[in-house]
Amino acid sequence: MKIKKTEKLALALLTGCILSFSIFLLPTLLDAQPAPFKEKNFPRLIETSELAPLLNHASVRIIDMRSSLSDYLKGHIPNSVYLPVETLHVPRYGIPAQSPDRSFLEELIRDHLGISNPMWVVLYSERSNPNATFLAWTFDHLSHKKVAVVNGGWEKWVAEKLPTTQRYPSLSLGKFFGKVTPMNLAEKKWILDHLSSKGLVIVDARSPKQYSGEEGEEIRRGHIPGAKNLFWETLLEGDEVRVWRKREDLEKLFTESGVTKDKEVIVYGRTGRDASHLYFTLKYILGFPNIRLYRGSWIEWSADPNLPVKTGADP
Repeated sequence: MKIKKTEKLALALLTGCILSFSIFLLPTLLDAQPAPFKEKNFPRLIETSELAPLLNHASVRIIDMRSSLSDYLKGHIPNSVYLPVETLHVPRYGIPAQSPDRSFLEELIRDHLGISNPMWVVLYSERSNPNATFLAWTFDHLSHKKVAVVNGGWEKWVAEKLPTTQRYPSLSLGKFFGKVTPMNLAEKKWILDHLSSKGLVIVDARSPKQYSGEEGEEIRRGHIPGAKNLFWETLLEGDEVRVWRKREDLEKLFTESGVTKDKEVIVYGRTGRDASHLYFTLKYILGFPNIRLYRGSWIEWSADPNLPVKTGADP
């Protein structure tokens, strides 16, 4: 039986209305479901045992942030969508590896990751590297707090013989709107204006040789004058499976570096990626109240010949 043009048009309109209505109602439907986590204190670390029962929960979006697409194709946590960390790096005024603006991130989160505001987001990477914490900071910057990073990442999941798959998740459009939180961000002018501030401490997340200027590919080597060096890898322990150190050990590390809760702390690295590991640890594991991430980091700072640079092992 042939369908008339008017009937086809009516059917198309009805389909469009149903789709729009579904997207509009999605946040309400998600809120109506039982919450996946009883504890509301987020962002935070979660253990593999917490994630394992929630692989099919409609309010949880799992994101694989490992460095290799090939690794994801060989196997990943069920229902996890792959996002390369390079997606979060764009050029700005010719300077590479800078952070995208809010509208770019909203589209990425909503249309490509299928995330809506009521959803919980669980991130993992390999060897607990900063790929996951960088996306966690991005969500934090957009005021989305329902974020967790898997302690031990992919290696811990596999070591515990938890389920893996090669199948891709089925995603639909989300409904996500971010509200920028300016207090967790520092730009280079702000840092320059506050370099001599007594209540400020700057922490460099790069390796000691990059900090001192012995290594580095940037146009200038060294570090921001006055910055302390605390390599992000020192926050972890373990060989094949790398997890965050115990809270008391982390507190001791930062205290010995002169990083205390009574100060405003600026973290930076080569990019915002490695700095995010310190940011996440300080703010959401240790509860530091005043943390900012310099997202331009050393790639931006070193490119400006008008900004001061210091070499050597001392701040």
